[in-house]
Amino acid sequence: MTFGTLLRRSLTHYWRTNLAVIAGVGVAVSVLAGAFLVGTSVRASLRDLALLRLGRVDHVVTSGLFFREALADELLASGALEAAASDAVPMIALEGFATHQETGSRAGGIQVYGVDERFWVFHGLEAGRVPVPGAVLVSAGLARELGAVADDTLLVRVQKPSAIPLGSLHGRRDDLGETMRLRIQQVLASDDLGEFSFRPQQGLSRAVFVTLGRMQRDLGLDRQANTILLGTGGADTPAQDTTAAVAAIETALRAETRLDDLGVRVRVLEGRGQLVVESAAGLLSDDTVVAARAAAVEVGMTDQPILTYLANEIRFGDRLTPYSLVTAFDLEAFALDDVDLGTTGTGPLPIVLNSWTADDLQAAPGDVVSVQYYLWEDAGALLTEETEFRVAAVVPLEGLAADQDFAPEYPGITEATNVSDWDPPFPIDLDLVRPKDEDYWDEYRTAAKGFLPLAAGQDLWRSRWGQVTSLRVVPATGPPEAVIEAYRGALRSALDPLAAGFVVYPARGLALEAADGVTDFGLYFTYFSFFLVVSALLLASLFFRLGVEQRLTEIGTLRALGFDQTEVRRLFWTEGAVLSSAGSLVGVAGAVGYSGLIMWGLRTWWVDAVGTTLLTLHVSPLALGVGVVGGMLAAVISIAWTLRGVAAATPRALISGSLPDAAGRRGEGSRASGLARRAPVVLGLVGAVVAAATRAGLVDDTAGFFGAGLLFLATLLTLAWVLLGQPDRQGVAAPTAWSVSRVGLRNATARPGRSVLCITLIAFAAFIIVAVDAFHKEGGEATTDRSSGTGGYPLLAESLLPIVLDLSSENGRAELGVSSFDDEIFAAAAYARFRVRPGEDTSCLNLYQAKDPRLLAPDAAFVAEGRFGFGRTMADTEAEEANPWRLLDRVFDDGAVPAIADATSLAYALHLSVGDDFILNPDSDNPIRLRFVAALTDSIFQSELIIGEQHFVRLFPAHEGYRFFLVDAPADQTAEVTAALEDRLADYGFDVTSAPERLAAFHRVENTYLATFQTLGAFGLLLGTLGLGTVLVRNVLERRRELALLRAVGYSTGHVSLMVLVENGLLLFGGLGAGTVCALVAIAPAWIERGGQFPIMSLGGLLLAVALAGVVSSLVATMVAVRSPLLAALRSE
Repeated sequence: MTFGTLLRRSLTHYWRTNLAVIAGVGVAVSVLAGAFLVGTSVRASLRDLALLRLGRVDHVVTSGLFFREALADELLASGALEAAASDAVPMIALEGFATHQETGSRAGGIQVYGVDERFWVFHGLEAGRVPVPGAVLVSAGLARELGAVADDTLLVRVQKPSAIPLGSLHGRRDDLGETMRLRIQQVLASDDLGEFSFRPQQGLSRAVFVTLGRMQRDLGLDRQANTILLGTGGADTPAQDTTAAVAAIETALRAETRLDDLGVRVRVLEGRGQLVVESAAGLLSDDTVVAARAAAVEVGMTDQPILTYLANEIRFGDRLTPYSLVTAFDLEAFALDDVDLGTTGTGPLPIVLNSWTADDLQAAPGDVVSVQYYLWEDAGALLTEETEFRVAAVVPLEGLAADQDFAPEYPGITEATNVSDWDPPFPIDLDLVRPKDEDYWDEYRTAAKGFLPLAAGQDLWRSRWGQVTSLRVVPATGPPEAVIEAYRGALRSALDPLAAGFVVYPARGLALEAADGVTDFGLYFTYFSFFLVVSALLLASLFFRLGVEQRLTEIGTLRALGFDQTEVRRLFWTEGAVLSSAGSLVGVAGAVGYSGLIMWGLRTWWVDAVGTTLLTLHVSPLALGVGVVGGMLAAVISIAWTLRGVAAATPRALISGSLPDAAGRRGEGSRASGLARRAPVVLGLVGAVVAAATRAGLVDDTAGFFGAGLLFLATLLTLAWVLLGQPDRQGVAAPTAWSVSRVGLRNATARPGRSVLCITLIAFAAFIIVAVDAFHKEGGEATTDRSSGTGGYPLLAESLLPIVLDLSSENGRAELGVSSFDDEIFAAAAYARFRVRPGEDTSCLNLYQAKDPRLLAPDAAFVAEGRFGFGRTMADTEAEEANPWRLLDRVFDDGAVPAIADATSLAYALHLSVGDDFILNPDSDNPIRLRFVAALTDSIFQSELIIGEQHFVRLFPAHEGYRFFLVDAPADQTAEVTAALEDRLADYGFDVTSAPERLAAFHRVENTYLATFQTLGAFGLLLGTLGLGTVLVRNVLERRRELALLRAVGYSTGHVSLMVLVENGLLLFGGLGAGTVCALVAIAPAWIERGGQFPIMSLGGLLLAVALAGVVSSLVATMVAVRSPLLAALRSE
């Protein structure tokens, strides 16, 4: 008989056993390869979704300023872009909120795009998609959320652009938004750019498309945009290395941006031979002043910084002059001889009055006048301050004293015809304005009434926006055009658009990186399915061994007839390889089905964890191949382990049908036996020490109790190894229930290695299933605990439009339009305010890796309260240890910005830890290094990173005001406060939610992962119990002669059944009991934290299912035992 014939007949003769082996290998390969397919499918789905939303966008240029839309064409024409981009289109991109007029439903945080036909052509679509005047195109996701259809009306509200900072005195804080009434022309499908977004997100796009011209008109923009899309034709990967492409675009920006793109203008003072450098913001930033002065030096000009401020009144005695401009500059320009202009000493600062003001006040040199003025605090309050000055001189109202160009343009003031027409963004008393003040305005307009030394004025009126309102530049030889243009060119070269707020965002490159996902689902499901794979391989090896043992007599006969051991081994190795290959082929189909089921589960059962229904199955040959190879290797190793016992057996033993236990029987006096007997004691003592140290507070609760639980589990398992290895020297008594039970217990010791393996598998699975519940988090319950995940705040709110006024003050509420009737409701709450830089979600709710995270910056009052709980920190001082929020004020020598993140987001979303750095804009010339100085424990701040307010206003000046709020209100008034805030601040897009509910949303995601782990682990445990049943069946078949003898001497079938059930019960409930008890030790901290409540229903249900499966497998083994033919078994003896 040839080897091939013998192999074929062996495979077909023992087909039942072989099918079981194939099934076991198939299950293992299905689960392993399926897990890899899940990971590949999630990554591919995220990639496809990101590319779908980008359309043909490769890079995006954005700015906090509005710039000329012609800049897009100029960048392309410059030639500096090279391969970085071949197409460019300007657009407006703003955040807004929409109200569906028909139903009143509202959606906040939507994207509002101002586009024209160039946008659609850029993406390869016909230009006819542009909405008609008065219409809007709406994404399908937003339309579904609002319940809107074509021809319905939407009210879309966005923030009005303003060059003047909101946080400055002249910032307009009373009219921040613009509402557009638009008719829905079409609901856009995904292939019509309905999912367009240049930032990765897995949820449905919520966007509206308005005509660019309509947005420019309503927002008061003169052919301006704030975004440029750059592309190279829509390839899936960027045409150039991301870093090189960003560098090329930044080079083009530096070359092509103009002064007005940067909010700076240079104008000529006709007839005076001077230039004036001004800013649309009213104040020149310090960087701009440095650049302007350097440019003046470069072209051989002199310069004079100027600061002009509005005083509410200048008073001398009982006389006052209302609403006067005061200019601070170098008073030496007045050429005042023998006049003390010193600013040193303790006396009042000097002031020079013009003759009109001196006459009005009847003041003379040497008199002391007081100047009253407003100061705007970043905290959101308007302060009235007063400073005394000594009149140093009085100058005629001519020349410099009559210069009307010292003052910048102040909207609401400088363009007014009369003083009575003034409309500034702060309160004025027009009753103080006299006819002579109107006459002065008519004749001299913005000519200053008083003059201060520059340093004195800057000490009084500097702000974070700047300390100079204009810069006078004087050419050495007059103002010929060549000199003027030379200065403008020098100034433009000295100004860096990247420092002024321009950002180059490599959208496609970052989207492809982010598509790798914050969570490796392939790895996670491999972990989740670990026991399922192990149990399936255990079943396969057990069935294979069972098949081998069925053929022991055959193998022994072949060996006795002269077959070489190598040939026998070759036969079984080949059979194992064939069965593993067949199982792997079955597993390939199973992997596709298993991964398809998991992907369907992610879209349905576990949608809370992924936040999208757009994940689809992507069958990857590579992922399947890796899974198949891994499964086959594991199966072959398992089978090889099984064949060890056959190789060690003698032909005589094989013919008799017995096979030694792989573990062997340990000699009682051996060194190994001694070590085994001491192991339980040592492990138990170490576990007790760890538990005691944890109890004493020397070790972290979770780590300590979890470690102690594992050590106690190891103690019980080694103890089981020792006890099962002890021979039972007592004889078998008469067939009573106790004696029969003892025989069942003794049978478990016949194969100690096999029994301990079963107990270990079940114990570890039970331990994992129970212990993982320690990470199950509750949520949704309000608490006043300031160290909790909500900080004791019952409410949180977000605002579309920035709020710079203080909700905690009566004046602030009044300016926000809150009536005195609501004061009682608003005053009952306390408000913690945060500045916001929009960005990507860093929590488990975002499947994409956050490359450009959202940033928050709390106000000083919040930091001082020291709320929320912290884990690891970099605190060095007692103050920092007592309140880790103070770490945000640190200054690092290398310029890193201290940041705080939630520990969960830090570890699992960003894959960093305290002390690590995160780089914003890493590919640009203006990177920002964030250094994590502390980690919050299970907080509501999982979606963002937090930095100090002083760092925020320095790095992100364009993001003004406060947009995120934590509201501390009495528990019985939260509903009332919520309704009042949302109603009174509706124009700001104010949206209030429950802080505990936000924390519960994060918990639901984490709990979903844990439930998945527990469920798949339970399936593995169920397979383990089937393996246990296989062991019992094999044990019964091995002892069929013994059982036949027992029945022959008077043992009934009931006695035999009890014997088998007791043996199974020892292995099953021993494993379940050991794993569960030790797991309870591990989860003690979580158990205590929950008030001693144990999740009996969830965990009890899982363990009960496992126990029932074990009982069923016991019954199967029992049926085999009692149905075994008595005479046939006795004849074989």
